[in-house]
Amino acid sequence: MLGSWYAYGAASDPDALPYDLSFWRAGASVVGSALTAWLAHRRSKAALPVAVATAVGTVALGAINRRRTGAYVTRTWRRDSVREGVFNRAMPVAHAAASAALVGLAAYAERDRRSGAPTLVGPLVDVPVWPLARKLGLYYMTFSILGHWVEILFCLGIKHGIFKGGYDRGNHMLWDQWLFPFPAEGTAAVLAELTLLPVRRALHRRIGRQSEMGYIAGRYVKPLAICLSFLFNQVVCTSIDFGTGMVANRNYELWDYRDMKFHFMGQVCLQNSLFYSVIATWATWRLLPRLDALVDGARDTVLDGTLVGLGSFFVFLELIYHVIPRNRALPADTAGDAGAGATCDREDS
Repeated sequence: MLGSWYAYGAASDPDALPYDLSFWRAGASVVGSALTAWLAHRRSKAALPVAVATAVGTVALGAINRRRTGAYVTRTWRRDSVREGVFNRAMPVAHAAASAALVGLAAYAERDRRSGAPTLVGPLVDVPVWPLARKLGLYYMTFSILGHWVEILFCLGIKHGIFKGGYDRGNHMLWDQWLFPFPAEGTAAVLAELTLLPVRRALHRRIGRQSEMGYIAGRYVKPLAICLSFLFNQVVCTSIDFGTGMVANRNYELWDYRDMKFHFMGQVCLQNSLFYSVIATWATWRLLPRLDALVDGARDTVLDGTLVGLGSFFVFLELIYHVIPRNRALPADTAGDAGAGATCDREDS
């Protein structure tokens, strides 16, 4: 089931794949299939209901989609292409067989559970680094998707004169496909968790010790720690932005800040450096500590189930948006930056 949907995502033209019934059915089927396998492995009593819902939903909604549109899945290719036969003729047969297999797997696990086999309650991977790896994986996927929405807000700020720069209102990938993952934002969240947050805590402790020794008044401890953390975040964020630009944007194909005030080599500018630093400082002082407390207090089964479900759907999105079908060239409207200072275009580029 997963393989068929992943192949469909990789073979589809992302510009021609709308968020319609077929898309959401695919997402639900992917998540349900992955969760069924995980729940069956744990011998959970939820495995059979999830398997039945996934099987019935996949097949029934496929039949509804065929009746409404004449196709089992949304076509993003020529009607006479090989993919037409594979995905609209072979896929229903494969899904019928996979649905039966899912229910059979869950029923087998349920029989084991009823016969006295214990339900597994430990972590998905029993190694010491698994809790940290699981947390970073959840952060990466979540913030890759949320980062897209932050870019939209930034572009709206440009539109309304809050920020300087340009933006492309016709960029379909940015404005219409809200689940397009931005890997840079996900990577930034992981780096903040691994570097910026520990440095922030170390600075706070160090300044707190100076206060205990009488060198700094107690009321200045937190403000001073925030200021120093902000400066450190600005150095790190700007350095990463500049390094990325020098490697991947030497010809200014992705973004160009040469028309912005206080820029350096057109790769970084003061406005965006301050924006990234403010976000990073808020994240390290407010957002990440609360998320860490939430994750650290949750049960392994909840976190593992979230990772399995979100991870399966995230792979589907990655295959849709970051794999280009062989017979298709990248459209011109997403091949380059729309204007100087438009950070909202760098990811889709």
